[in-house]
Amino acid sequence: MSRQKTPYSGFRPKHINEAAWREIVSSWEDGLSDREAAFRASRDSGIYITESELKEIVASDENISALKDFLQSDVISMAKKNIAGSIREGNVSTSKWLLERKAPNEYSTKASVAFEGAVVGLTMEEKQAELDKLLDDFSFGEEKTDGEGEV
Repeated sequence: MSRQKTPYSGFRPKHINEAAWREIVSSWEDGLSDREAAFRASRDSGIYITESELKEIVASDENISALKDFLQSDVISMAKKNIAGSIREGNVSTSKWLLERKAPNEYSTKASVAFEGAVVGLTMEEKQAELDKLLDDFSFGEEKTDGEGEV
C-alpha cells in the first residue's frame, strides 16, 4: 500500500508532522474553524496542537493564511451551488428561504420591533395572537371595578 501524499505539503510548517497537517487541511476543507481543526489534528495525529498555536501559524505565514481562506470558502461556494441547484429544480421552499434572506423588506414573514436596543422578530401569527390578547383584555362598554364596586 502506498503512502498517501500530504495535501498542500509545500505549505506545511516544519514543526507540524504530516498526519497533523493532513487533518488541519482536511478540517479547513470541511469549513471548520482553527479551534475545530486543532482539536481534530490533536485527536487524530498523535501530536498536541492548540487553537492559539494554529492561529499563530496561520498569522505568521501569508501563504498558509491564503490557503486556509481558500479552502474554507470552497465550502461556502458548494453550499451556494446546492441552493442554486435546488431552486433550478423548482424547490419552492428553498426559493422562499432565499428570498426571505436576500430581500427581507419584500418577502420576509417576520416583522422587527425595536425596544431598548433589542430587536424581536414576530411572525404574522404571533402579531395576531398579541392583538387578540390585547382586545380580550380591553372590554368595550363595560366599566371595570376595583373590586369594591367603585369605578
